[in-house]
Amino acid sequence: MSQMSTNNKILAIFREDENMRAAVKLLETNGYDVFYEISVFQAIATVTESKVDVIILDIDDLELKELEFLDVVKKLNPNLFILISFCNSNREKAIKYVERGADCYILKPFYLSELFAIVHNFSDRISQNGNFLQKSSETNRTIDNLALRIAHEINNPLTTISGQLQLRLLQTENSNPDYHVYETLEEETQRIAETVKSLVAFAQPREPVKSAVDLNDILKDVICSFKDTGLGNGAQIVESLDKNMPAIMADKEQIALACRNIIDNSRRATNGKTCLEIVTKMGTSNNINVFFCDPGRGIPSDVIDKVFDPFFVENDEERGMGLGLCVSHDIIKRHGGSLTAKNQKEKGTVFQIALPIETT
Repeated sequence: MSQMSTNNKILAIFREDENMRAAVKLLETNGYDVFYEISVFQAIATVTESKVDVIILDIDDLELKELEFLDVVKKLNPNLFILISFCNSNREKAIKYVERGADCYILKPFYLSELFAIVHNFSDRISQNGNFLQKSSETNRTIDNLALRIAHEINNPLTTISGQLQLRLLQTENSNPDYHVYETLEEETQRIAETVKSLVAFAQPREPVKSAVDLNDILKDVICSFKDTGLGNGAQIVESLDKNMPAIMADKEQIALACRNIIDNSRRATNGKTCLEIVTKMGTSNNINVFFCDPGRGIPSDVIDKVFDPFFVENDEERGMGLGLCVSHDIIKRHGGSLTAKNQKEKGTVFQIALPIETT
């Protein structure tokens, strides 16, 4: 058996047992960091102080009341692997330990190679999971950095283009055919700008900077911006806002982005040719509700639970990156609220935001 290098820590708990003692020596020879205790009570302190990956527990000399040891160590480390060893006469006791949370067992006397194979296989799984998580984390950081660089590269020229288009709109008469060309281009520029905002919010989420805000005022500003840039042919927004709602503690900019993304999603779902209703009202659990109701085609029941997943699009023809609703969901969650989607009985979809009323 070749010697290897491993960082996995093993806690062996036994009294006088030559089979176990030989197993500990074998594991140490093969690079494992092995702790040794003679009682479960001393072992709890070792699990608390050291990052133990595996416990090898000889239960022959233990009483059933010491079963609680498994509950304690599993709470300290839910990913802990527990291997019990026992003589054939203690099978009934072993069953109790397995039922209580032991992951595997080995019957004494055992071959050292048998115990080593069990521990080694589990250690391999730990290493593979660790490498996978590290690589995933590195990949995510790379994607986030790339997203931020792309956003920066788009934002600079986009600002210039938008400024030029707005200037042309001011200088051009409404009757001039070019006016509508400039108007359409400006609408598309604003759409790209909102996509960039969502990309940045997704790649670099931040905690909300809260202050007392009026949710109705935020919605009015968002609705006004859509009316200014155009919703599409024949599209309308009808608002029914509760005037008696109290102020809430929220990040105004983030809540505006969340609402804007929901409206934009509804607009695309209806091809900009129908009416979107926005309703605010007090909830029953000390919160404020906002309902975005569109009479579009609705969301298929098999994918409605995925609409808040990053990069989700219902079909290949749908415009957008599939980030808007994901970002909105994250923003509302960071405010201690919830964002849900459900299909209406008649037709279309309702998105509901619920935000808590916090005291300043």
